Amino acid sequence: MKRLALATALLGALAIALGFFFGETYIPRLPQHRGFYLVPVDDVVAAAPPPRPRHTVVIVVDGLRRAAAETLKVTATLQRHGQCRVMDVGPLAVSRPVYAILSTGLEADRTGSRNNDETTPLAAESIWDVARGAGLDVEGASHLPWFGQLFPDGFTHYQRIEPIADDLFARAPLGDLALFHPIYVDAMGHSFGGASAQYAAAVTRADREIEGLLARLDLAQDVVVLTADHGHTDRGGHGSSQPEVEHVLTCFAGPGIVRSDARAPLDGRSLAPALALRLGLRFPRTMRAGEDDLDRPFEIVDLTAYAAYAADRNAAIARFRAANEQQLGAWLGTTIGSWSALYARERSRRLFRLGLGLALLAAMVVVASRRRGIAWRSIATSSLWVLALHGAAVLLHVIVRGSFDFTAVNSRASYVPSCLAVGLLAGVSAAALHHALWRDRPRLLRDQLTALGVLLGANVLHPIAFGWPLGFPLPAAPFLLFPFFGAILLVAGGLVALAIAALALRAASLRP
Repeated sequence: MKRLALATALLGALAIALGFFFGETYIPRLPQHRGFYLVPVDDVVAAAPPPRPRHTVVIVVDGLRRAAAETLKVTATLQRHGQCRVMDVGPLAVSRPVYAILSTGLEADRTGSRNNDETTPLAAESIWDVARGAGLDVEGASHLPWFGQLFPDGFTHYQRIEPIADDLFARAPLGDLALFHPIYVDAMGHSFGGASAQYAAAVTRADREIEGLLARLDLAQDVVVLTADHGHTDRGGHGSSQPEVEHVLTCFAGPGIVRSDARAPLDGRSLAPALALRLGLRFPRTMRAGEDDLDRPFEIVDLTAYAAYAADRNAAIARFRAANEQQLGAWLGTTIGSWSALYARERSRRLFRLGLGLALLAAMVVVASRRRGIAWRSIATSSLWVLALHGAAVLLHVIVRGSFDFTAVNSRASYVPSCLAVGLLAGVSAAALHHALWRDRPRLLRDQLTALGVLLGANVLHPIAFGWPLGFPLPAAPFLLFPFFGAILLVAGGLVALAIAALALRAASLRP
């Protein structure tokens, strides 16, 4: 038993070291800002567009829930002068990736922006780049530098307003196209939750400050777009596809905007094309085309008096779609292709790698057990114990953190210790249950070795199946979260294994 205890201690120490390694390396391997499967299409506006607004102002209130946005006085004002829609920002409802979606017309699978940590510019072209390239004065004002980092060539001036107590709406110039991006609503959501009084107070502040901005504008001459990058759950947090997180309110108001009371849907990838359409600019050259939402901007921008321009822009969208189909066909080895076919192919390849890896992992467990002379019945019951241990950890995670996806993270400062506590509680409880069922210390050591080996294998298998750095497309929400959870669980499992091994060695030393 002493050798078995030493082996358990050694694997426990290795698990702790590898847990730190996998956890620390996941953040930098998530993004890939050069993008995936980008299809650049040249575009030129050939017909005379409608007169450009004096100012076009885009307001992105970070973390503003749809329900909260519906209560704003400024929402009612914008509704009277245009329309508001329910916009889907996509299943990765994380700030910097959604800034990329709203700006480029591309999904996070393909922009390569997958977290808030990567500061390098995107390869995908943005509406800010298009406007600046057309000679417009593009102004940016934010409490964060992130828009400017993603699109450093897209702004004539970009001001980071500090501290966040300052009213950025009062200080920044308007230009031809302006971005205003306050973050205090999101900060209160993270700290206190979307149902808190503090969050409500931040929303009231945003309403008051945006009213001050509207006082500087004239909705007979200026276009205003009010939107958000994501919402918040009641307990605080965002990142995945909960309705209160993924669906935000987006309002368009001003000259040339269709007036409507309906809360029609809008894909977040259509915001940049809609802005281009209203401003008389070419479309961002890498925007999503094919199985798209590109007909929706024509329901937002009123082109009834500009038939030639509308025809020109419809023809441009047709060219984008044709170019995408042709390029997809080349990637797929067919005459023409579709995005759904490319996604399906890449997911099937990933599923094959994942399934093969899991099968090999299971086979290794069985072979190692049989070589130690363990009976099939014991292998089956021990396997159930291992599955129950890891299943209990997942269940506790959902209870403590609210979900098993990116929304559960909220902030790393709270996520890491709570997830470690979940792993330790599950590990200690499983060990106690094991002892109550079998009262067999060597078997507990063997099963702890197996549990750690399976968890280590799962951590290794993730980059094999999904890529290092993370590839295309983004995995389903649980697999996207797993490297954070799996790494912390590996550390917790290693600590439990060290404790079990220490107790076994102590018992062995006391044995006469």
